[in-house]
Amino acid sequence: MEWSSDDDKHRLDGDVYREAFRSTEAPALIADPNFVIRDVNPGCLDLLGYESGELVGESAATIAGDDRIYEDVVEHLSRGETWTGRFIAQTKAGANVFGRGFAAPIIADSTVEGVIAIFVDTAKQQQYENASEVLNRLLRHDLRNELNVMYGHIQRAQSESSIDEVTESLEKAQDKILEIVHKSERARDLRNLLERSYSASNRPVRLDIVLNNTLVEVMQQYPDAEFKFQVFPEVIVRADDLLATAIEAVLENAVTHNDADDPVVRVSVEVHDDHVILAVADNGPGVPESQRDLIFGREEYDQLHHGTGISLFFADSVFDSYDGEIWVEDNDPRGAIFKMRLERP
Repeated sequence: MEWSSDDDKHRLDGDVYREAFRSTEAPALIADPNFVIRDVNPGCLDLLGYESGELVGESAATIAGDDRIYEDVVEHLSRGETWTGRFIAQTKAGANVFGRGFAAPIIADSTVEGVIAIFVDTAKQQQYENASEVLNRLLRHDLRNELNVMYGHIQRAQSESSIDEVTESLEKAQDKILEIVHKSERARDLRNLLERSYSASNRPVRLDIVLNNTLVEVMQQYPDAEFKFQVFPEVIVRADDLLATAIEAVLENAVTHNDADDPVVRVSVEVHDDHVILAVADNGPGVPESQRDLIFGREEYDQLHHGTGISLFFADSVFDSYDGEIWVEDNDPRGAIFKMRLERP
């Protein structure tokens, strides 16, 4: 079959369409008007576990894991209508694969020549959502409850102890528990933000406004630290609602990991033709070059020792979603400079 535009100078022959069909990563098949499979792309073969040619000539019902859904698809296509919805495909081994399906009649010269069906495997997405919910429940309930119980036991031990060294150790244990509670709440909040961002689209955002608002929040949170900056240039970058939280995570890191008696954080912006560099410099201990991927969670010491925290991992993920990046350099005379590149629209 050969399709062309009204202008014959731009003709695409059948070979081009067949190659496009086979090179599509999404599992897809083509059937005739009687729903007999006539062609299957490699993505479909890989998903269902068939070899090339094994499905050709078979009924499309062969790969349907739910008869009612398959009948609904056939009814729509028989009326010349497209169909989309939840679909269950069955592999050669008899296992069900859950996902979303799309099917449409192939019409040429007002005649239905066949149908095309495309399948999107959502099993991994469902696994992620299930795991995410378990983690959320762990952070929200289980871990918090267990830490509260530990905190209560420590308070009781403090009230019954008259030994100064024991009391001091118990106070340190209390502080550590409160720190763990804060981290678990932070992890939960960042997870929720990332989950909501999956459907968000990048858009033009005023970086100077985001910076001013974020600095106000962080300065109130850390009154003992000194934040230095000048009037930020009015510049638009490509980002979304997570930009403020990502910048806040970097600013918090510059304070909480600062060992100076008087923590100082400098914030600056460089505007270039097609991008912007945001820099957050501190006077802390700095970051050894060997650990600069580790702190962003990009690598791990071993299976038991991972990156130093979730906040920088979160920031790295956010800037990467903007087609930007974040990295760290040495400050002079001491400390670290976290630099973030953002694209201009």
